[in-house]
Amino acid sequence: MAAQIDIQSGKRSPRGEIPKWIWHQEREKRQAIELIREFSLDQAVDGVELRVALTGGVEVELDGSSVGRLEESAANVCSFRRIEGFPTRLEAGNHKLRLSVRCEAFMPIVPINIHLHERSVGCIGYLSGESFWLATDDEWSAGGEQSAAVVCLLGEEPFGDLEDGPEWFVAGGFGDIEVRPLVGFSVLEASGLNVSATSMSALLRGSGQGFVTLPEPSRRDLHIFYHVRKQTEWRERNEALRDSNAAALPFCTLDLGREYNVRFRLRNVSASSVALIWNGAESLPELANYEGLITEVVRLEAGETPFTLPQGLRYFRLYVMAEDGIPFELEWQAEEVGVPIREAGTLRTDSKLLKDIYDISVHTNRICHQIGLWDGIKRDRLNWTYDFYLAAKADYALWDDLSVLKRSIEELGRGTPGGYWMNAIPAYTLWWLNNIWEYYLHTGDKEFVLSLEEEIARHCDQVSRNIDPTTNELINVTPTLIEWVPMGEEEGRLGMQALLRLTGDRLRRLGGYIPELNGLPDWSYPEIEPERFLEGEQLITRLLGILSGYVGNEQGEAFLRSYEVRDPITPLSAYWLADCCSMLGLQEKAWEAISQVWGKMLAEGATTCWESVKLKHDGDFHDALTTYTAYDSYRISLCHSWAGTPVHWIVARVLGVEPLEPGYSSIAFNPRLISGIESCVGTIPTPFGAITAGWDRGNEETLVLRLPDGIAAKGIEARH
Repeated sequence: MAAQIDIQSGKRSPRGEIPKWIWHQEREKRQAIELIREFSLDQAVDGVELRVALTGGVEVELDGSSVGRLEESAANVCSFRRIEGFPTRLEAGNHKLRLSVRCEAFMPIVPINIHLHERSVGCIGYLSGESFWLATDDEWSAGGEQSAAVVCLLGEEPFGDLEDGPEWFVAGGFGDIEVRPLVGFSVLEASGLNVSATSMSALLRGSGQGFVTLPEPSRRDLHIFYHVRKQTEWRERNEALRDSNAAALPFCTLDLGREYNVRFRLRNVSASSVALIWNGAESLPELANYEGLITEVVRLEAGETPFTLPQGLRYFRLYVMAEDGIPFELEWQAEEVGVPIREAGTLRTDSKLLKDIYDISVHTNRICHQIGLWDGIKRDRLNWTYDFYLAAKADYALWDDLSVLKRSIEELGRGTPGGYWMNAIPAYTLWWLNNIWEYYLHTGDKEFVLSLEEEIARHCDQVSRNIDPTTNELINVTPTLIEWVPMGEEEGRLGMQALLRLTGDRLRRLGGYIPELNGLPDWSYPEIEPERFLEGEQLITRLLGILSGYVGNEQGEAFLRSYEVRDPITPLSAYWLADCCSMLGLQEKAWEAISQVWGKMLAEGATTCWESVKLKHDGDFHDALTTYTAYDSYRISLCHSWAGTPVHWIVARVLGVEPLEPGYSSIAFNPRLISGIESCVGTIPTPFGAITAGWDRGNEETLVLRLPDGIAAKGIEARH
């Protein structure tokens, strides 16, 4: 039976479903398939249309008659394309819809996206009419008696967001993404426009000054990721925009106040059609200078209210195009897009800097909760394993729902086949295994860990097959991506041995708690002198030596005492530096690292945590952040989930709360005070309820610890 939708309100009824990408169960082994769905109508339906996106081309039949087709094109995977010729009215009775699909070009699968290897082909679509809805899912057949296989959900890579779908498709394939109006933007400049702004919307009035023509996206090629395709299109369009006379058009520049994953709703109140060009950026220097600047075109007929696909940005520039001298009037509103999650972790402190660092870390982490726990909302928008391993450290301390984290863990774990490293990076497979341990330690969720038993064993085997049985050294680990600063091959291999030892120790702990978990290894490690780590050129090499145990506490403390925070340093290394300093009793040194690196971001006006940082630079701060040889200027992310780690440092090393037993059944309470800060008290979510912990020099007992029933504290007696 067809599911229902209330078209008038634009809201799904309980039976309305977002379509899924489907194909034959043999995937690309079947280049020609038939997707068939039979349905029955109790009464005639008007206002009917069929929209489809797919790899390949399609011939559409309804009740045995050909009613439309799409030739194969890379553009077919970018939007829900309306099938011209499909009847606009369906009579009551039984119907049979047949999509005859042929695909010659597949979505590219290379080692970096090997976890998407079963998503190289797909078809998604919906048939709609007045109070009628039918979407692609596994109830369709893929020829004969064979049910279609779900390739992936709407919004997932490599397809990403699709144009020309209903606005409620923003919910995504998991159905949990929501929108809410943004409040508090400001108008930075306007030319040729009268901008009347309220706290939630803007009314734009002016007179047309003609049009600028930007090329339609060429879309000749399929891309490994959605964001790669979009950046290619933006670069083409922005080049044409810069070569045009757009500066003569009416325009305005808006500041959303903070960075968000955001979409825009526009309403043409004018009597005639208008067109818009809009740019989006994370910083004003990016808005002025970046060749790959977000550059989109929107066309609006009179009375039309379109919306844009969500993108990550803070600054928004809008050019309005209309016939010369023709007055126009537009309504504009911004809407934040993301998975709503309740903030169960909190912080109260008299230190403005510490609280500001905590707050931008929370905001960064929150807005990266989308289809997956993205590394950032501007650029990659992907489940990169190390990124969400570090982002998870804030997740455990903040939210009462870890669904997005879990599906990120699952996508990489289940999707990456044997013989491959996750994201094509050996270190990332090891970080994924670390993620399994830390997830279990913080949640006690044994069921989820056991559901990944096969995947854990497979990825452990991938590591084991690359360990030299004579030396116990991890080999065949190029590229050795340990940190994003340039690193020599030998130093990279050294970091991998430390990561191997760290991972093996954690897997042994996991096996001790879940003995029925099969496939866990018992790796031995190569003998490495601590001096080799301490002589490393990059900071991360020395820190991994300390974290893994190759460098003893005494030697580690001596190095940390002598180290001065300086360039090159990234938020990644700065977090591990602070963590090591706190663990070895150097709390003031730890605070120095956090306050300098994240304080530098705040001093430059950051509202989210950056992927990179430059402590000393001249001029354009965004351009100066490009310390990575693989990146062009301005491609650096100013919203990167891995950089929200100060939340973990504050909870574990300042408030002093760490789980000793899985699920917080037992905790260590070891608060570490910081000079110049009088109080620091926070709440930490656990499966038993929230812990309140920290310290207050104005309190008679100084230390604060309140535990819910079921949690035991070691080291300091708790006040219940």
